[in-house]
Amino acid sequence: CGMALVAASGATGASDAPLDPNLVTLTSAQAAVTGVQTSLVRRGALTRTVRVSGIIDDDDTRHRILAARVPGRIEKLHVNFVGADVEAGAPLVTIFSPEMLTAQREFVERIKAGTAVFTLAERSAARERLLELGLTDEEIDSRENTLKPPAMVTVRAPMSGTVVSRAVYEGNYVAANDELFQIGDFSRMWFVFDAYEPDLAWLRAGQPVEVHVPSLPGKVLTAPIDFIDPNLNEASRTARVRVVLDNPDRLLRHRQTAQAVVVAEAPETLLVPRSAVLQHGGKPVVFVDRGRHAYAAREIQLGRFGDRDAEVLSGLREGDAVVTQGALLLDGQAQLAHAAVGASAHELGTAPAEKYSAEAP
Repeated sequence: CGMALVAASGATGASDAPLDPNLVTLTSAQAAVTGVQTSLVRRGALTRTVRVSGIIDDDDTRHRILAARVPGRIEKLHVNFVGADVEAGAPLVTIFSPEMLTAQREFVERIKAGTAVFTLAERSAARERLLELGLTDEEIDSRENTLKPPAMVTVRAPMSGTVVSRAVYEGNYVAANDELFQIGDFSRMWFVFDAYEPDLAWLRAGQPVEVHVPSLPGKVLTAPIDFIDPNLNEASRTARVRVVLDNPDRLLRHRQTAQAVVVAEAPETLLVPRSAVLQHGGKPVVFVDRGRHAYAAREIQLGRFGDRDAEVLSGLREGDAVVTQGALLLDGQAQLAHAAVGASAHELGTAPAEKYSAEAP
């Protein structure tokens, strides 16, 4: 073509061709155009914000399932809708029970006959039978005084709370141990959410949680983590985490959704900005400023990731300057240099990577 042949330089645009393909050297003009920025590796607390979604549920320790103790027919429902508030001892349902009637007659007959016919032990056994069938001491004393056994038995609320579910209607026939009602105490609620395995490293019992409920806009409920389930769900690989919330005004609704924020902080460690970390074949790599617009690719080892920083286990020292902006351009130049010497574009370093301990001197 009539043109004179000249030797090509090893690094296009660089003042001197670097011998190490991991080292990228820029001219002053190139550095100004690319806008490379660096940040110092420092020691500090690693902070992570964990955002989760969960369900407001009632306190399992204050939840009661009320079952029929005797077979019979539902004659009257004193509480006939879910969500009703009841007091401890309030009547819930009246049941006609031939079995209860027989047990009461036996008790009354032994009272009428006196100790000459039945011993005190036999009379006590008849009384215990009535207690097993669901009568209270006051109701048994009433039978003993009136000597008139009624055919109806009234099932009463064992605690104050809110009716969570109802399983019967008037006219239903029930067998012993059939469920009648479920009652929950809504004065204290549980916020329950699923935490993924990586997030479990940041959570611990006693850690404060900020709960946001859509029905209470602008209000933040703060309470500590009460319990972290040690068993993982095999399908979702998550663990259940529980937060106990006071609900004296009943503003929290049963089974409504809620969002929460957990701000976790790890002890002081060596930190590198997350924006400085690149991935090559699953290995974290950063570019370290060597001065005079020279930047060296270095493989490092990382621990936990925070919101803005990552924990450095090895490969960097406190005070090292790493590239946080423009690292991708440097990485592209390094890959071209590797291709020029016949190395893989993802094999950073023909020589062993420099290793530094992350422990404080």
